[in-house]
Amino acid sequence: MKTTKQKIKQKEDELKVLKKKLIEEQNKKDFIYIKELDIEVQKEKHHLNKSYDDLKEEFGEELEENLLTFNEAQKLRNLEAEGKYKLGLKDTWEFCKQEDIISKKKGRVARFYADSDGLDLGADWSSDYSFSDLGVRFVRRNIKNKK
Repeated sequence: MKTTKQKIKQKEDELKVLKKKLIEEQNKKDFIYIKELDIEVQKEKHHLNKSYDDLKEEFGEELEENLLTFNEAQKLRNLEAEGKYKLGLKDTWEFCKQEDIISKKKGRVARFYADSDGLDLGADWSSDYSFSDLGVRFVRRNIKNKK
């Protein structure tokens, strides 16, 4: 007979599998291939008014690896300004991958903000903040290598 601790571990493992499936389902929604960056990115942000904590609870540990980096978001914004793509990055507010090691160790999350005046990386955000315009957009990398 399994101990309570073993049962909890089993349920946690099952939950991880389900969260991974949830990201896979979300990843089927409206992606566009960006040849200049060899990535596929969702056309629209989603899960508005959710905190990073909410998203991590919903999507699990896989969340971070499925987010745009600030550099990718910046390049996509420039490509959009050149008229190559239409992704809504001229005026957006989205979570992005936390690449600042110091901030990450402190549990801080990153977000990309852009409007007509410019853009900003906020790498020092609390993971429990949520706003009605703040959302998430998933990315798939190394597309050429997978085809």
